[in-house]
Amino acid sequence: MLDENSETLTFATFKSKKIINLQSVEQSAKNELDFVISHRFGPLNSGYSELYGLDVGSMRMIFDYGMTENISISLARSSSEKVIDASVKCRLLTQGFKKSPVTISSYSSLFYDTLAAKWWAVDSITSNKNIGFQQQILIASKINSNLSVQVSPIYTNYYECNQENKTGEKINSWALGIGGRYKINRSVSINSEWVPVLMNNGDIIDPFKNNTTINSFSIGVDIETGGHVFQLILSNAITMIEKSFIAETTGDFFGGDIHFGFNISRTF
Repeated sequence: MLDENSETLTFATFKSKKIINLQSVEQSAKNELDFVISHRFGPLNSGYSELYGLDVGSMRMIFDYGMTENISISLARSSSEKVIDASVKCRLLTQGFKKSPVTISSYSSLFYDTLAAKWWAVDSITSNKNIGFQQQILIASKINSNLSVQVSPIYTNYYECNQENKTGEKINSWALGIGGRYKINRSVSINSEWVPVLMNNGDIIDPFKNNTTINSFSIGVDIETGGHVFQLILSNAITMIEKSFIAETTGDFFGGDIHFGFNISRTF
C-alpha cells in the first residue's frame, strides 16, 4: 500500500548541467560544487597550417554551487569577449511529482562584457551597455531510460558592440533551444542540440529560410568516469556564453565551419 501511494521522481535526465552548449535541467545538489572547464578550437576547415583549428581556441571556466536541492548559483569567465557572468538555476517541477511528465527549471543569467566596458569608457552615457541579461525556461522529459529531450524558450537582452566606432545596438532576441540525449550504455551517451533564433528586435525570423542569422547546431558524446563527465563536441559555435552562441554564431555547420571542443566537469 505504501508503494502504491508513493511517487517516483525522475533523476539523471542528462549526464551534465549542459546538453552541449545549452543548459540542461540538471543542477548541483545541496552543498555540491561543480567545476567545469570548456574549450572550443578553431574551425576544422582551417587546414593543416592551423592544425585544423587546434592552434586557435577559447576557454571558459564555471563554478557552480548547490545552495539547496532545487537552487544552484554559478560564476563563470570566458576568454572569448572577456565576459564574466553570474547565474541562478531553480528547479520548479520534477518529472514524476503528481505524475508530471516533465521537469521544469528556470535559468537566469547576468553577464558583464569587459571589452565593451573598455571600448565605451570614453562615453559615460553608454557605460551601462556592457551589461546583458538572459532568461531561459528549461522543459525536459526523460522518455525512457535511454532517451531524454528538452525544449528551452530563451530571451536575451544585450547591446551588440561595434569596436570600430564604439557604438552599440540594443538587441532583444527570442530563441528556442531544442536538445536531446540518447544513452548508449551506463557511461556513454550521444547528445545533439539546435538553437534557432525566432525573433530579433520584433522582426520574426524563419529558422529554415533566413539568410542573415546562423543558428547554433552541435553534436557530442558524453563519457562519465566516476566523478568526471567528459563531453566531446562538434559545433558551429566557437563561443560558449549563452548570448554569444545563440545570437552571434557565424559559422555554417553543414558548410564545414565546425569547431571541435570539450567540456570537463568535476564535482566536489
